[in-house]
Amino acid sequence: MRYLGLILDGRWSFGPHFDQLAPRLQNAAAALGRLLPNVGGPDSPCRRLYAGIVRSMALYGAPVWVDALSAHNKALLRRPQRVIAVRVIRGYRTVSWTAATLLAGDPPWELQAEVLAKVYQFRSGQRASGERPSVDQVGRIRALAQRALIQWWKEDLGSPAAGSVTVDAIRPHLRRWVNRRHGVLTFRLSQVLTGHGCFGKYLHQIARREATPACHECGAPIDSARHTLEECAAWEPQRRALVAVIGGDLSLSSVVRCMLDSERCWSAVTSYCEEVMALKEAAEREREAAAHADSLRRRRPGRRRRQYALLHPPQ
Repeated sequence: MRYLGLILDGRWSFGPHFDQLAPRLQNAAAALGRLLPNVGGPDSPCRRLYAGIVRSMALYGAPVWVDALSAHNKALLRRPQRVIAVRVIRGYRTVSWTAATLLAGDPPWELQAEVLAKVYQFRSGQRASGERPSVDQVGRIRALAQRALIQWWKEDLGSPAAGSVTVDAIRPHLRRWVNRRHGVLTFRLSQVLTGHGCFGKYLHQIARREATPACHECGAPIDSARHTLEECAAWEPQRRALVAVIGGDLSLSSVVRCMLDSERCWSAVTSYCEEVMALKEAAEREREAAAHADSLRRRRPGRRRRQYALLHPPQ
């Protein structure tokens, strides 16, 4: 039975509700995601607004169904959350749900449903006793629930199934990351924070575009985000400028802490990532376009590129 936007079943398991809700969330997340390209496009406030639209759709009626959240229902919520979170952070589509939601500062929707349920229980309890809760009381309960949410999220991140590099860097500063008032994520900054980008390790292990994970710039056996940030000799001039601002500890967790300390440090890290990753991407495109390039390396045309080629065949 459909009642006030919820699908009620005889067992109150809300399985049919989530089965019908999941495709709508997926379609909404995909439609909004097409408006959010990694390079250019709307700025961070607009991206967070679009994420909030999908989140509001997902959490409608949360105080009613929160106790019926099975593993299957949680999975149905996590798929669209990952899609929209990846667009918010301007990340690659291979970024995990854990890393994408963490960088976006968007706690798991099932935990946010718990917060909504606690606020609702307080308000309904007050009204049942004949009292009308004030705005300050509701705000205090909501703030307490939000603090508990961050703690639950931090505990949940203790043993991540994926995105461990990102989790290890941000988890110690989780509350500050979520509540920060400065700093936006760019396409190339997200590459360094996730390890999913123009790195030999990523291109070899995940994208299957490189025969080895070696670094083309300095010859190191593994080219990772950590190698690019801390070690690669090719980027020493840019690294010196970065160290002059944030100090000599370039471990990712320390870098994140400095970024949160001041907007100046955030800008310095962003500048380093933008300059270095742009040079790495340009070199990668040259290797792809080389006449002797291996077929594994050649750029693969995406769906839009293929459609454009069909509309404009070569003369």
